[in-house]
Amino acid sequence: MTGSLQESRGKYYAVLNLRDEVGNPKQKWVNLNVPVAIGNKRKAEQRLIEVLYEYERDQIIVCKKDTLFCDYILVWLEETKPKIELNTYEAYKSYIDLHILPFFKPLNLTLQSLNYQHIQRYYTLKSKTLSATSLKKHHVVINQTLKKALKHDLLANNPAEKVTLPKAEKYTGRFLSVEQGNALLAAAHNTPMETAVILAMMYGLRRSEIAGLKWNAIDFESNTLAIKHTVTKFKTVVAKDRTKNQSSTRVLPLNAQLRAYLLRLRGRQSEEKLLLGQGYQNTEYICRWPDGRTMSCDYLSRAFHRLLKRNDLPQIRLHDLRHSCASFMLKMGCSMKEISDWLGHSDIKTAMNVYAHLDIETKMKAANRLSSILSVENL
Repeated sequence: MTGSLQESRGKYYAVLNLRDEVGNPKQKWVNLNVPVAIGNKRKAEQRLIEVLYEYERDQIIVCKKDTLFCDYILVWLEETKPKIELNTYEAYKSYIDLHILPFFKPLNLTLQSLNYQHIQRYYTLKSKTLSATSLKKHHVVINQTLKKALKHDLLANNPAEKVTLPKAEKYTGRFLSVEQGNALLAAAHNTPMETAVILAMMYGLRRSEIAGLKWNAIDFESNTLAIKHTVTKFKTVVAKDRTKNQSSTRVLPLNAQLRAYLLRLRGRQSEEKLLLGQGYQNTEYICRWPDGRTMSCDYLSRAFHRLLKRNDLPQIRLHDLRHSCASFMLKMGCSMKEISDWLGHSDIKTAMNVYAHLDIETKMKAANRLSSILSVENL
C-alpha cells in the first residue's frame, strides 16, 4: 500500500491509495491531526507511516457509499477471519449465511439506508425461534460490521447501538446428588463414556478439556494431571495447546483410585493397539475408541444424554457435571477459593456467582449448628 502526505486547511493529511471491493483504485484522505507548522512535518511523516501500517494490518477495503449491507458484512467477515479462531469464524459464517443474509437480502438495504428499526425487527422475529444468548452472538457480528463501516467513514452513526436485545434468563446449572453421582458412575462403567464421566465428575473438566486431555498430561511419578490442551468444534475440529484462559491451565493431583484407574486404562489401550496392529489409529488422547479414534465433543454430549436416559437419571448437560463436582466439594467443606482453583475459574467471583445457591445450603447447615448451642427461642 502506498500513500503521500498532503496539506489541507492548515492540517496534514495522509492520502492513501486503496482499492474498493471490486478492485477499482480509490484514494482515501485521513486527517493526521497534525497542524501545518514549522517542525511538524517530521511528526506528520511518522503518523503517515503509522496509518499505512494500520491499514495494511487491518486489510482494509474501501467500499462505495452505496455498498449494500449484505455485501459489506461479507467483506467484514473475510477481513476478520485472520484475527479469530477457525471455529469462531465458522460460527460467524453460519449466523450470516443461515440467518442474517436471508432476512436482510430481500430488503436490498445499503449501509446508509439501514436503520435500527430494521435490526430491531430482525431480533424480534428471530427471538421466536432463537434464544437470547444466540441473538447476542448475532449482535456481535452485526455490531462489529457496522462499527467497521463507521470507522471507514461510511456511516455517520452505528444503528446497532440503538437496538434492545432480548434479555437472557440467567442459567442456573443443575447438579447431581451424591447418590445420583454414584449411580451415574456405575451406569457409565464399561461404556465408551466411562472415562469422560469420571473426569467431569471428579475434576469438573469442561467438555473441551475432556476431549483434549492427552497421556503426556499425566505424570504418574508426581501423581499430577495437567489441564493444558483443549479440543473444540463448530464444523472443523480445532486442537489447541492452550485452555479457555490462563487460569484454566492448571495442575491437579491424582488420588490413588484415579491413578490406578488411569494405569489400567493405559494398559488396556496398549493391548488394543497390539491387537489391531496397522488398523489402529495412533493418538495421544485419553478419551478414544478401541481402534484409537478420538471421541469428538459432539459425541460426548450426545452419548451422555443417552446414558442418562437409559438409566432414568436426571437429564442434565455434560457441563453440569462440573457443577456437580463443585457441589460435592462444598459438601466436603471446601472453600470457594479451593473450588475456583480446582475448576480453573478466572477469579473467585466467578465461582461465587455461579455457585452462590449451593453455598447457601452449606451456610444453612452452619446456621443450624449455631442454633443448637445458641438458643433464641424463648427470648
